[in-house]
Amino acid sequence: MRIAYLGQMADVATENGISKKIRAQCLAWREAGHEVRYFSLAPTAAVWPGMQPVSVELCARGNPGQRIVNSFRLARRIEAWQPEAIYFRYAYHSPGLVRLFRAIPAIAEINSDDQAEYPLTLSRAKIVYHRLTRKRILGSVAGFVAVTNELAARFAGFGKPVRVIANGIALSEYPLLPSPELVRPTRLVFIGSAGSPWHGLDRVAEVASLIPDIAIDVIGESAATAPAGTRVPAMRFHGPLSGREYEPILRAATAALGTLGLHVKGMQEACPLKVREYLAYGLPVIAAYHDTDVPDQADYFLQLPNSRESLAPHRDRIAAFITSWRGRRVPRASVLQIDAAAKESRRLEFIRQVSQSVA
Repeated sequence: MRIAYLGQMADVATENGISKKIRAQCLAWREAGHEVRYFSLAPTAAVWPGMQPVSVELCARGNPGQRIVNSFRLARRIEAWQPEAIYFRYAYHSPGLVRLFRAIPAIAEINSDDQAEYPLTLSRAKIVYHRLTRKRILGSVAGFVAVTNELAARFAGFGKPVRVIANGIALSEYPLLPSPELVRPTRLVFIGSAGSPWHGLDRVAEVASLIPDIAIDVIGESAATAPAGTRVPAMRFHGPLSGREYEPILRAATAALGTLGLHVKGMQEACPLKVREYLAYGLPVIAAYHDTDVPDQADYFLQLPNSRESLAPHRDRIAAFITSWRGRRVPRASVLQIDAAAKESRRLEFIRQVSQSVA
């Protein structure tokens, strides 16, 4: 099968969680015998070297006026390539896509509730445009792949086939890190990004204040851009780093902090890429959401309440969890369900079923 992977709001110019996910998906599909090409309307023509050997075709966005013209140009390029299906990383409506999706079956990957998230990050004008065009673009796709059960339920109203496939990771590409030395202070690690309040940097700072004898390494956010109140002495900000650069930091950590502020989006369930990376490396996780792939009784995942309430009542639970994992790592056998291999097989089967049902 020939599959066009259409990315939106995905920066493949740098190494990040999304670019690594797209690369892994494309390579898995190629390994399964399919022809894949990644298309995107992008800020620049730059491509992260790690995307190789994925075939990439980018079209520059340009200014707002040029973006409309270039969106149609990208749609024509995709149609000229003659794919049998389009895998669409949904983010917003772009001119030319509705016509394209009517000509070629498109399966939209749903990674978040856009109606809840976009008001937190976008301008008023962009929010208005999105609300006016949302149903048009989503009504033209043939099916949805939702990364959580909660998202599948929220998009069920479109009456399209839906498959839940949580984010995965190629476990074979990540070494199980050795246990850190039993030194003081005990270190935790948090990977986040600026402008994403649901990541919960304020809650990370609260953990640091509640347990002052630990140190927390923050990756992806710099002290200069961190919101007021999150620059606690025990927190060390490293800014954006590549995987090779931050692996030594994870190596020294006893545990990792996952998403702690999902409540700001009015959501309860998630499957963050960074948490899959933590688990692949063997780090237990402290987070505040229900993870699609993590069993309720998993000893390696401490699930805190997903709310605005203080974490102070849970201080002892957090401290005990950290202490219990000193000198240990999460066994690989405990997290096999996050491996991408089986997930991509299920995704390909769904793409095939949906595209054939509307052909």
